[in-house]
Amino acid sequence: MAGYDDRYVEITTRLRSVQSFCDFLSQGATVRVALSEGAPYRDVTSALLERNRREAEALARTRRQLYPELADEDVMPPLYSRH
Repeated sequence: MAGYDDRYVEITTRLRSVQSFCDFLSQGATVRVALSEGAPYRDVTSALLERNRREAEALARTRRQLYPELADEDVMPPLYSRH
């Protein structure tokens, strides 16, 4: 049963991370990249936000399928109680 719990924690942790990054970008953060050294920077914020939103949806869907009894509840206590 430990592997069952570990996988749930892994998926939930990744989902929370992706959702937090989406929140960060939605609040006005900007991501710019240069396609090559010396090239001008290009704003890729909207593309990155969309890609991460799709990833969050896929993770949530996977979690619901694998753990229907736990999928929509927040884990209490937090996933990691010690560092």
